[in-house]
Amino acid sequence: MPTGLPPLTHEGVTGSGTDTPAPCAQDDWPERFVRHLLGRYGNHVEAIVLYGSWLRGKRDTVLDFYVLLDDYRALGAWLPARANRVLPPNVYHVVIEDTGDSCAAKYATVTLKQFEHAIADDFHSYFWARFAQPAKVLYARDAAVAARLEHSFEEAAARMIRASCAVLPSRFTTRELWSRAFTLTYGCELRSEDADRASTLADTYAEHLAQRTEALAGVTGLERGEDGCWYTDLPATLRVHAAREWRLRRIAGKLLSIARLFKAAFTFNDPLDYIVWKVARHSGVHIEPTPLQRRHPLLFGWPVLWRLYRRGGFR
Repeated sequence: MPTGLPPLTHEGVTGSGTDTPAPCAQDDWPERFVRHLLGRYGNHVEAIVLYGSWLRGKRDTVLDFYVLLDDYRALGAWLPARANRVLPPNVYHVVIEDTGDSCAAKYATVTLKQFEHAIADDFHSYFWARFAQPAKVLYARDAAVAARLEHSFEEAAARMIRASCAVLPSRFTTRELWSRAFTLTYGCELRSEDADRASTLADTYAEHLAQRTEALAGVTGLERGEDGCWYTDLPATLRVHAAREWRLRRIAGKLLSIARLFKAAFTFNDPLDYIVWKVARHSGVHIEPTPLQRRHPLLFGWPVLWRLYRRGGFR
């Protein structure tokens, strides 16, 4: 695990200014971004985590990072720091240009303490749904931080299992568990991915999820049957309560997604182009923003988002 990598002196960092992010075909791009992020936030960085589609082998997309900080003062200005504390995470966009090659990434900032709290205690699944999936710690300040992250990843998976098995039949396979879990959590956000994405994730991560489920069976109330399936013995009242919680998460999640889109207009370079690209990539629905909407997305970008929603770009 790298510690204290120096910043690359020949990097140029800009906004993309285009509808399509720069491709990231070379396998050393994550390390280059680690160096850049360490150079930007210095000793305030507790850890840098890579997650998302790049880890699944996709190279026609941006890289996704979480930068875990020890203090929001690392962000500099008061407003971004306050916004990050009130509605984490802040999301930023960066492009690294290096000897003719370039690669785009987005990274989210949150303190390690608030990250741990969100996974352990948040009602909404935004954090624990993401980190129940595989993630790779590219940098950790020390072994203690690495151990705290691994504990959080296990807690995220445990929360997904507990919350999802309560709305499943009493007998189910590992794939059925995680396909249902991803379907539920995707439904709690404004997402552009199609309905098959949950099953695709469950299949792509099958080995990892099987190991996690087996390791957490004792603390999540799962029992393995002789047929290889999982069994739960949950009272009807708990199942009714769990179904009600998921309905509330769906409502809360849509509102939180809108609030995060609003906040991204202040932090994300070219936020409207990025949203349009991502929606088109996953759903095939494309709407071209006007120059005015690109310059002032917070004031004039909302009609684009509404049209994308009406045409099925968000689910």
